[in-house]
Amino acid sequence: MSPRYRPALLAAAALLLGAFVAPASAAASTAASGPITAVAYQIGVSHDGYSGDTSIVAPLTHQWSRNFGGAVSYPLISGGAVFVTVANSGSTSGTKLYALTQSTGATIWSKPISGTYNWSNAAFDAGQVFVVNSDGLLKSFNATTGELDWSVQLPGQYSFSSPPTASNGVVYVGGAGDGGTLYAVSESSGQVLWTQPVANGDESSPALNGTSVFVSYACGLTYSFARTTGAQQWFHNGPCEGGGGKTPVVSGGSVYMRDPINGNEILNAKTGKQTGTFAAGPAPAFDGQVGLFLNQGTLTAVTDGTTQWSFAGDGGLDSAPIVVDSTVYVGSSSGELYGLAVSTGKQVWSTNVGSGIVAPNEQGGPPLTGLGAGQGLLVVPAGDRLAAYSG
Repeated sequence: MSPRYRPALLAAAALLLGAFVAPASAAASTAASGPITAVAYQIGVSHDGYSGDTSIVAPLTHQWSRNFGGAVSYPLISGGAVFVTVANSGSTSGTKLYALTQSTGATIWSKPISGTYNWSNAAFDAGQVFVVNSDGLLKSFNATTGELDWSVQLPGQYSFSSPPTASNGVVYVGGAGDGGTLYAVSESSGQVLWTQPVANGDESSPALNGTSVFVSYACGLTYSFARTTGAQQWFHNGPCEGGGGKTPVVSGGSVYMRDPINGNEILNAKTGKQTGTFAAGPAPAFDGQVGLFLNQGTLTAVTDGTTQWSFAGDGGLDSAPIVVDSTVYVGSSSGELYGLAVSTGKQVWSTNVGSGIVAPNEQGGPPLTGLGAGQGLLVVPAGDRLAAYSG
């Protein structure tokens, strides 16, 4: 699951092979104000790290904590429950999916997720939790009961490290191994609706806007496909091709693509043309026109290319930031969690969650980490620990 770099092999030519296309349900636009639930990595399907939940207002109160004995993923929050995947303790294979009650963190149900590695990640939509393991086994569970709805082995690839994204009846998943593949899968049946070849399928959770699905890989290779048909809309090429990728973020008509080889670029979401650059390690978050970028331990707020403020905290900031209403939250490797006013950068709250907050590892390994917020709860994975705070 480590990056694989090699000379360019005319990746764009692979797209001439086309893809099997079948009908899918019509897509709806993502709400501009952001979800009040957390349904994917970085809260929403655009991965922009924004929650419009006005009930989460700093200063926050510690609600509960759990220690699972294994690395904990980013949380999904919906229907009175928090969902996480957890790496099996003392093993390099397999994970477990947990549904926890929002009020106390007690286990509602749990399900073992097999796998060659102890990686799996999940997405939520319409009362279902979708989990893909490192081997490409995609499962759907009833969010209330934990009952298995369906299970399907995604074809053609053998290495999966990209968290799924689900919306409007379709689950989008990336797979790698023999080249790469983007899959669109029916939420109701597990049927593969369409596929598209990509270079290279690793570690890029598909990002959605109202019409398109975006994925981004090493060397700046970024793709846009139509959500309903899988038709390629544009391809942003780069000087090479290789293994690895990072989740793109969609905000304000732009796609924010991160590439440690050639630098981070801002692309026009309709055309794929580069419109700018930005500095960030983890995925940035957005509150309207304000972008929140964490780079080398410093969180910076930027509007129209102008820096508004910067914050370094205790020198260990490492989590991808998220914005809840008008407050940005960011975690430190020391375990300190900070809340800052988006408009001024003034610290409005902080606490120590009791364990170091682990930076998101987008190069494979245990489940991907990240903060989550929704339905009155801010949820923070910190190593083997999960802590929840309410307003």
